[in-house]
Amino acid sequence: MYTSFLSLSALLAAVLGSATHHAPQCTESLVPITASATNFDLSSGSAPPNATLPVSGTFDIHLRLCAPTVPVPSRARTLQVLIHGASCNEEYWDSTFKPETYSYVRHAAAQGYWTLNFARLGDGESARPDGIDIVQVPFEVALVSEIIKLARAGRLPGEHSSFEKVVILGHSFGSITLNNIVATAPDLVDAAIFTGFAHTFGPTDPITVAKFGPARDIDPRFADLPPAYLTTLNASTRAAAFYGAPDSYEPDALAWDEAHKDTTTTGEVLTFQGGAAAEAPSFTGDVFTINGDADGIFCTKPGCANLADEAKFYPAARSAEFAVIPGAGHSVNFHIAAPAAYGAIQRWLNEHGY
Repeated sequence: MYTSFLSLSALLAAVLGSATHHAPQCTESLVPITASATNFDLSSGSAPPNATLPVSGTFDIHLRLCAPTVPVPSRARTLQVLIHGASCNEEYWDSTFKPETYSYVRHAAAQGYWTLNFARLGDGESARPDGIDIVQVPFEVALVSEIIKLARAGRLPGEHSSFEKVVILGHSFGSITLNNIVATAPDLVDAAIFTGFAHTFGPTDPITVAKFGPARDIDPRFADLPPAYLTTLNASTRAAAFYGAPDSYEPDALAWDEAHKDTTTTGEVLTFQGGAAAEAPSFTGDVFTINGDADGIFCTKPGCANLADEAKFYPAARSAEFAVIPGAGHSVNFHIAAPAAYGAIQRWLNEHGY
């Protein structure tokens, strides 16, 4: 089992090294994606034991495909797909706040990877359909699976060659989505990297602590959205749910996050716990789970030691390993330790041939 508890010197080295990460060339597109799934009937106000509501449709998804900034021949046909969490959008992985430090997309591009970053259904410039019946875990899993199929077939705008290896990184709700993809369509994914995730829940209830409420009542940017679209109340509640100690992040990073926050939906809120519990007995790829040690949402043991239990949920995986990043909360990418987390991910990728 691979574990990483990074020292202050390693963290400093990662931060200093990030200064050479340049902006990659990216193709932005709004692509209609068609999917079908069986969602949950939430008319009672809670998720029943079984999904019985068939849903299907075609929705525009905002895709951002970015090319490597440093050519690495062995990675020319490897794609990293990035799935953000709730109340975020694609900027979680490609922040414009000090991007040379905090943008994971820039980090990956400098290591020779293509990245496909996108706004999930209901966020950013992607479509915002019914937030109760449609925007739920099952349909989002089906939709992202279709996006991965397009990528593997070389049918993404901006790149016309197929990708031989697909590495998927999720954060929080994005990791829940990824967890269900490897459970339902394991052949689509070569390596799964989960951040801000575990199969067990810690003491922090993000919905209560972050004080999610109707986005239209909280932020004028969302004034036209229906009440099933939710967001966090303010920077203070966002920090309480998603951040570590005050000295673990720059105040300006939190301010940027607050100013660029996005939404979640009632459908996501009522279905994410069941999605987090899914096991993937048929997934034969590689698994890496990485959390901050101050992630109150998914760390149930001191130092997030519960990540050592994650391997049992992927019994057929070629490898199932984890790392814990000191001085980081749930939203690792907005913490000072973000470059250290990116470095840990890259070392793991190197060790497993990606």
